[in-house]
Amino acid sequence: MIARLRADRRTLPIVLAIAAVFGVLAMRDPTIAQAGTYAGIYAIAAIGLSILLGNVNQISIGQAGFFGIGAYAVAYLTTALNWPFWPAALTGMLLAALAGIAVGFIALRFRGHYLAMATLAFGLIVVGVIHESDALGGANGITDIAFPALGPLTLSGANAYWFVWIVVALVAAATLATLGGPAGRAFEAIRNDELAAEVSGIPTRRYKIAAFAYAGALAGLAGAVYASFLGLVIPEAVGVALSIDLLLMVVLGGSGGVSGAIIGAGLIGTLDIAGHQFENWREVAYGALVIAIVIVAPGGIFGLWRNRFRPKAAPAQLMPPATVRPIEPPLAQAPLAVRGLTKRFGGLVAVDAVDFTLERGTITSLIGPNGAGKTTLFNAICGVSRPSAGTVSIAGIDVTNRKPHAIADLGVGRTFQNARLFGDMTVLENVLTGAFRTGREAHDRARATLATLGLESIALTYARDLAFGARRRVEIARAIAADPWLLLVDEPAAGLNASERAQLHDDLLALRARGMTLLLIEHDMKLVMALSERVMVLEFGKRIADGTPAQVRRDPAVIAAYLGTPG
Repeated sequence: MIARLRADRRTLPIVLAIAAVFGVLAMRDPTIAQAGTYAGIYAIAAIGLSILLGNVNQISIGQAGFFGIGAYAVAYLTTALNWPFWPAALTGMLLAALAGIAVGFIALRFRGHYLAMATLAFGLIVVGVIHESDALGGANGITDIAFPALGPLTLSGANAYWFVWIVVALVAAATLATLGGPAGRAFEAIRNDELAAEVSGIPTRRYKIAAFAYAGALAGLAGAVYASFLGLVIPEAVGVALSIDLLLMVVLGGSGGVSGAIIGAGLIGTLDIAGHQFENWREVAYGALVIAIVIVAPGGIFGLWRNRFRPKAAPAQLMPPATVRPIEPPLAQAPLAVRGLTKRFGGLVAVDAVDFTLERGTITSLIGPNGAGKTTLFNAICGVSRPSAGTVSIAGIDVTNRKPHAIADLGVGRTFQNARLFGDMTVLENVLTGAFRTGREAHDRARATLATLGLESIALTYARDLAFGARRRVEIARAIAADPWLLLVDEPAAGLNASERAQLHDDLLALRARGMTLLLIEHDMKLVMALSERVMVLEFGKRIADGTPAQVRRDPAVIAAYLGTPG
């Protein structure tokens, strides 16, 4: 994420400067100037699709539908109702954004090629409605759309080129500002691992819908400018072919930012100029170009440049002195109370009527053989899966049917059996995501957490480049960055060497000393017995023992089911 933003911020002025030089040179040839104007219009829509595809991992083949909404809104409002261009364009953007929200809600139910088909269906519906609407001109479309004006200046011809690229610059700047803030971190976390993002406190559904709304609004703005520039709009102009072209621009230029989208739009615009000379071969040229880009530069043209901006190491002065804050639960009730919790998968009962209550400021270990239902129990507590029966209460609040991010907001942190870090984000960005719900304090808390765990030296290392033991500690850092007072830790010692397990032992004790309540799943019995005040044992989803480490160690049922007979 750091590399992407850094490269985008440095590349954008260059791209816009090239567009300015192109505009000066193209004034001698109206055809070339017109192609450059179209490239700018499509760049506006491509930026939104780039965010949707590259930052939120949501594919859309229906962007032409949003484009058409904006175009026809301007066409109808300016011709039938005599609205000025500006309020008409704003209305088109708003309608497209609302359509984006609706499509976003639908998209939450689909993934992969099903999502692509759903968005394609949306685009087809829009074209079908336009084609059959007499008010919108039917198959003939709407003509005689006036050029927009800015005071006495009519934005046509050469003026249209500069107007369009000024809009591109403003949209690009606003998008980069968004990606550089909390929304950008949320988008990137969702792209890397949606479940980990949700458990970290990010309302993933809300941000995915917001991404669709933003992409829709930009496509609607592009359509509004297109209709006013061309002076007419017909259904064929906002059909599936346009959606494919926009997707092509993003793939060729590089998704996940603004510069790649602009580069892709400019490239397709340039090919369109030459395409008039070999109309029947244009699709062949596009196809060959896509194949070449996928083979040589899977990240698009901009991806080749972006890799140069990867951070190499964290400067020593990045981290402030560690600030260790005591954890103060907001309520006096038990941190966690589970009553009759049951989870069924068809005929399989993975968790069977489990009851327990945790005491504040303690470490409780949950042990049992593989398949006993331990992680399933964690998932039910955290909202990852809904219990079939029973209740879960956090500090006296029933959270049984709440989403994971809402449970995290109550002060619950969680790690996973297999560390689920955001590989394309740095260590610092991963921990920042864990502090997402703290708002303006996120940076201070993230840096203090890294300092507390001694991770400053790898703060700017990408998570995918970390050794296994470091990945475990970074995941714990992410889970505690928001100072949760209930921490669920799933097999943190798995795969660690002796020194790393000793460090883990000290880290968990330090967290308990700060006031955190910990529920730990672990197979390392030496670590369990050294850390825990209480041990619970599950077998086939049932709790078969519960007591101090010494009591559990001597329990015949536990020995038979899990620990085995000594000697």
